[in-house]
Amino acid sequence: MNYRRLKLHLCLLGLILLACGKQAGILAYASSPAPPQRSLSEVLKSVERRYNRFKTVQMRFQQIYRQGNRILREEEGILYLRKPGKMRWEYERPEPKLFLTDGRRLILYLPNENRMTETAVKESGDFRTPLRFLLGNMRFAEEFQRIETSTDFEPLEDGNLVLKAFSQRLEKRLEWEWVLFEVSPQYHIRRLVLQEPGDIQHEFRFEQEESNLPLSDELFRFLPPEGTEIIRQ
Repeated sequence: MNYRRLKLHLCLLGLILLACGKQAGILAYASSPAPPQRSLSEVLKSVERRYNRFKTVQMRFQQIYRQGNRILREEEGILYLRKPGKMRWEYERPEPKLFLTDGRRLILYLPNENRMTETAVKESGDFRTPLRFLLGNMRFAEEFQRIETSTDFEPLEDGNLVLKAFSQRLEKRLEWEWVLFEVSPQYHIRRLVLQEPGDIQHEFRFEQEESNLPLSDELFRFLPPEGTEIIRQ
């Protein structure tokens, strides 16, 4: 996966996780029932309220790349998020790598290749839109024109609600066909699946979520080791 595509995947994901606390005002809802005594709109508002009160989030993630029914790659590690606009993805397996943004720069570091790629946020082209969301400017209702319950994926756990979100804005700007997310009865986001043309899916699963930890600014900065090849775009 090239650097631009990786930035797009992780920035869009950070968009959803960091900014889902904004007012939803979803324009269309599914007719399928949500969990007992909770409408879909109530579930969405509860998810937003839950994440809106967080300043930081830390969780383990598993990332799965698919084309059709074939798994192309599986990765896992730890994700750190800090509002506004900071995130750090520490990939542990199958090989280490680091993706982070401090709000000004996007950095991808590949230790096995001793190479770092850096892009300024303001020069990130099509990535400027999701990065504005990361910095606290997301308007959730403007992005998702329709959200509905979905049976396309079996839930990871009994009682979880699986939803599919469609957005003309995301389809035009970021080339996503839809975004599927899974919510627990406690309103944790447990899974996100991003569908792009060509029947390609990028699935993220989350566990061991901890919120409002004291994550320092240093965690979202990176000083490359001596001798690192540095590519600035």
